[in-house]
Amino acid sequence: MSLLKGCRNFTRRDVLQLGALGLSGLTLPNLLRAEQDAGKAAPKAKNVIFIWQQGGPPHQDMWDMKPDSPAEIRGEFKPIATNLPGYQVCELMPLLSQQIHRLCILRGVNHHIPDHNPASMFMLGSGNAPSSAHKFPTWSAVAKRELAEVVGTPTSVAIPVEPSEGPGAGFLGSAWQSFALQADPNDSEFKARSMSMPPGIDAARFERRRQLLKDTEHSFERLVERPDLLRAQSKFYEDAHQIILSPKTSGAFRMDEESAEKRDRFGRNKLGQRLLLARRLIQSGVRFVTINEPVGWDTHADNFKRLRTNLPVVDQAVSALLDDLAEHELLDDTLVMMFGEFGRTPTINKQAGRDHWAKAMSIVLAGGGVPAGLIYGATDRDGAHVIDKSHSPADFACTIYTLLGINPHKIYQTPAGQPVPLVLGGNPIAAVCG
Repeated sequence: MSLLKGCRNFTRRDVLQLGALGLSGLTLPNLLRAEQDAGKAAPKAKNVIFIWQQGGPPHQDMWDMKPDSPAEIRGEFKPIATNLPGYQVCELMPLLSQQIHRLCILRGVNHHIPDHNPASMFMLGSGNAPSSAHKFPTWSAVAKRELAEVVGTPTSVAIPVEPSEGPGAGFLGSAWQSFALQADPNDSEFKARSMSMPPGIDAARFERRRQLLKDTEHSFERLVERPDLLRAQSKFYEDAHQIILSPKTSGAFRMDEESAEKRDRFGRNKLGQRLLLARRLIQSGVRFVTINEPVGWDTHADNFKRLRTNLPVVDQAVSALLDDLAEHELLDDTLVMMFGEFGRTPTINKQAGRDHWAKAMSIVLAGGGVPAGLIYGATDRDGAHVIDKSHSPADFACTIYTLLGINPHKIYQTPAGQPVPLVLGGNPIAAVCG
């Protein structure tokens, strides 16, 4: 059966546009103007900061509190009031409780895979369930492919690396992987790899060496098919070279330029400093930053003990990020999204933990044109099942791509030459993206 059967919203034009690349060599303002001139609707979100919460955060202990449920379900935490009348969050998130006017919280996204790796592939793989036929690309790879580059910056950056549980660039090919820093901005000796000129090499000499490398690589282009690894390595070097030669972008990595007060505000920990660096990268022209959140959410045991450590870190860092983006006038254009692969079980187990649960979860969005102060969807009394505004991961993926001005049903061509849509089915959530 054709892959196109049963999928909605495809046009003949989609089929003809196989793997179209964005414009290159433009500044961001010129790029966005060119998109409008070409007849594309201006995207609501120009940039993304994606906070990946590997392990599955417990929705009923954070954003979907159930104070009227029995003790073995509601847990140990008390709800507190927020700045949105009638809505409560966990007592361990006092700072975020005052940021609800900026947030859009989706409580209706759900799926059917309560297992880490395939569920991560689902939620990271453009809302497509894991498939033996195709490895669908992750958000950042699609952004790198579809959003035009700003001169001197990589389009997508991962801090420190892309989630290992996800699909990476999938069928797009390794060249579209994010530029992974492989370094932690919380380290006192932080220095992203390949971000500075080698000792004794000035810009002119560096450029000659770069040109020599490119000339050498031309010999490989005569091959009928260049190996995927070679293409990826070439793209990595191109990103690194652009960063080195761009004072603005290389300067984004100089964390010591931030005041001690600002760094303290984010928190002197891995998450806090990664989010501060993310803002600096977005400000320099990077368009998609993936944050591998380091705290960990697989709380099969000691759920409440672990959350007493995790939640204050998230509360401080994410609230600081929202304030900082707003202060730099970046929040309106930058979509912040935070979620994991699923939620946790309503019932607390014998180890005082919560197990995997895919039938309900909470997704947090902010900025980037999403409606602020919106609590969308609802679960039952125990946080077990969605009872209002249920949506699939495909619907969610269509929503995010629509916000970015990317056609979620665009047809790509796999390495085997087979046409396949970016998202299999699904529709944008109208309440979120209009």
